Amino acid sequence: MLKEAGWISQAGMHSARNLSLIAIFSSLTIATDYALAPALNVKLMDTLVFSSAYAFGFRIGASIAILSELVWGLVSPYGFFLPIIPFLVVGELLYATAGHLASRIWGMEKLSTISPRNLFFGAILAICAFVWDFETNIATGLLALWPRENLAGVLFFEVTGIPFMIPHELSDFILGATLAPVIIVYSRRLVMKGYSSTKMALAQSEVR
Repeated sequence: MLKEAGWISQAGMHSARNLSLIAIFSSLTIATDYALAPALNVKLMDTLVFSSAYAFGFRIGASIAILSELVWGLVSPYGFFLPIIPFLVVGELLYATAGHLASRIWGMEKLSTISPRNLFFGAILAICAFVWDFETNIATGLLALWPRENLAGVLFFEVTGIPFMIPHELSDFILGATLAPVIIVYSRRLVMKGYSSTKMALAQSEVR
């Protein structure tokens, strides 16, 4: 009976931890997006989604990506356009996928806040930014031209989007190489420390 109660307590603690992580990272994403709104296409969202998926798994990262894009799509100072939101969500999920796959390759043991290897993180985020921009530019073109979509029109949107793509990809490279390792290492360390303390407290209460 005590073992069953302990298992339920740990499962509840795990769920609460996950919900807290999603809420904290999503809040940080929206807050920093607003703070960086004047710097067009420079944002921490991509780095936070990548880092959360690397440190805590794809489900956490994907949940943050979906929730953040849905909220940002509704409250963005750039305006609200419902049809583009699904494309933004799909694009952001790419960062969660990349973070999860990167964690399978490098893991936590070899990760350092200062290392030449961190340039790989920057490169991964820059590639994700390019794919995100390419996909959303196509989506914007199709939505703007509908119901008269044509290849020339879509290509026009791709070409005119290049000046907006460059700061996005450069900022993602810099933030990915510098901030992503720091976020991963310290967020994971803080969460695991809190998890261990709570687990110990539960164990002691069960003994009593």
